[in-house]
Amino acid sequence: MRFLAILATLIASALWASPAMGQFGSSTKVRVSATAQRSEVSPGDQAVIAVVLDHAKGWHTQTNDPKLPDAFKDLDLIATQIRVDAPKTVVVGPIQWPKISREKVAFLGDPVELDFFAGKAVAFVPLQFKNDAVPGAEAVKLEVTIQACDDRQCLMPETLPFEVAFQVVAVGKASPAPAENQSVFSAFDPSVFSRMNAGAVEVSPAKATSNFDFLGYKFSLGRDQIVLIMLIALAAGFLLNLTPCVLPVIPIKVLSLQQQAGNPAKLALFGIVYCIGIVATFLVLGLLIFGLLTGGQKQDWGQVFTSRWFTIAMAAIVGVMGLGMIGLFTIRLPQSVYMLNPSHDTVLGNLLLGVLTAVLSTPCTGPLLGATIAWAATQPPWLGLVTFVVMGVGMALPYAVLIAFPKLIDRLPKAGPGGELMKQVLGVLMIAVAIFLLSNLTAEKWPWYAVGGAAIAAAGWAIVGAWRMLRSQSAKVVVTLCALAWIGGTAWTTRALTSEGPVAWRRFVNAPDADIRRLIDDSLKSGKTVVIDFTAKWCTNCHVLERTVLLSDVGVRILNSPDVVPVKIDLTSAANNQGWDLVKQISGGGGIPLVAIFRPGQTDPTYFNSFFLPADLEAAVRGPKSGA
Repeated sequence: MRFLAILATLIASALWASPAMGQFGSSTKVRVSATAQRSEVSPGDQAVIAVVLDHAKGWHTQTNDPKLPDAFKDLDLIATQIRVDAPKTVVVGPIQWPKISREKVAFLGDPVELDFFAGKAVAFVPLQFKNDAVPGAEAVKLEVTIQACDDRQCLMPETLPFEVAFQVVAVGKASPAPAENQSVFSAFDPSVFSRMNAGAVEVSPAKATSNFDFLGYKFSLGRDQIVLIMLIALAAGFLLNLTPCVLPVIPIKVLSLQQQAGNPAKLALFGIVYCIGIVATFLVLGLLIFGLLTGGQKQDWGQVFTSRWFTIAMAAIVGVMGLGMIGLFTIRLPQSVYMLNPSHDTVLGNLLLGVLTAVLSTPCTGPLLGATIAWAATQPPWLGLVTFVVMGVGMALPYAVLIAFPKLIDRLPKAGPGGELMKQVLGVLMIAVAIFLLSNLTAEKWPWYAVGGAAIAAAGWAIVGAWRMLRSQSAKVVVTLCALAWIGGTAWTTRALTSEGPVAWRRFVNAPDADIRRLIDDSLKSGKTVVIDFTAKWCTNCHVLERTVLLSDVGVRILNSPDVVPVKIDLTSAANNQGWDLVKQISGGGGIPLVAIFRPGQTDPTYFNSFFLPADLEAAVRGPKSGA
């Protein structure tokens, strides 16, 4: 029976090749059309083309990825395909295919159920017009390939050409979509635009690319260039060691390595365990992000800091480590906590230090891992998980190099009075970090004064210790000057963090997404642009972006404009995922920092989840300048 079915299909294919059989083409049973949701767009806008497959009763077409039972795997059914040829100023996103129907067919022999497109099936082609799109006429060309079948036969496949015209007009001048078109587009999922901005961009059916923003350097890579993307993840993980979140921990490990350098076996054991702690933490974070530890409930990167118990536990660990570095263990604390003192290394202590190093890095990952995490979220779970593990390997890499080549440790600054002073000062800073972690239990700003006070105390300790412990007069002066600069910088930073700046923010803390959506919709209806800053106290990059972009002269001028509504959503201790669901809808799961701009007449928001410039904010809010 299988042989006869294959033979019949081959004979039918030969017949389809004859022009005389044109009357038996698939378009005789399937009416195909292509319609744009709206004909006028502005630079920076999104648009959608609906490709409608209107099947005659009893007929269907193959899906875009036909599946056959193993008994008929030799057959080659013609998939439904949509090829898009767009101008350079138009980005084509991944096609949203119609809902699949299951139909029983008998042309393969015994009746079997297969997946098809049937009835009025609509595929959607998302388009994003770049900011440099020039006003004028633009055309997007499509080729739609179909193969129509009923329950006993398939007709000749056909490829049908279409051309959809758009008129690019000045920002804010585009006409809204006609009401009569909306029923066709009711099933379209607009979150695809967020995934496009996160990197799931398909410039043609045969070649998909992902956009990366690495330390402000923007570039694109094919989504199949996995090796290069893994190298980016490795480099990003390595550079995490240089972020302000992790730097206080590095000297702790350096001091530990120096103490172990004389014993190669001990150096290798404790160093490897420390690296395992880092990599294992990234593995667990990856499992959380992909929902593999939470029954499918995915977590955003950094969302772990919204957990009250996690915050308290981390603050306790960091605080105990700080006390140990100051030297208080031998006086006040029991022997069981010596494992957290870098001068008394244990296997468990090094493992926990590795875990701590990795966890503390997560608030500072935005400019390094933002695009990589967004790319990983679009991949199969196993590949995304591998990406996270590679990030952890990159972060552990410098320590692995020191372990493999112990002679390099001899080139590091030696211990002694200076090393002891550094350890004590870092101990006070670790206590400041513990206070900072505890401050994340509330969205209030007053705890910043406690954090700043502890940091200033560390600088004061450095001045006192320098004049008591150091021998060189020049070293005492240098330490004193650096500490005074630290005190000034900390005082300025504390004042900045406790101030909202000269912007009248609409602030939401643990607010339901429905309330935020209502504000967005009402503002857009009144012709106003909404700028949303998703932030959290534990998100270091959020504070940097706020001070350098949103509260810059340009940012303040834009946010205080009468046609702009500035909104701040505080996710410091967001309960029940409130606010995080909106983050996922906008960015596809890239986490924070996230700044989203909703403009009237724009289907989906423009957003930034990495470093950007005030000029980028102005272009997103106002559109590109004329002539750009």
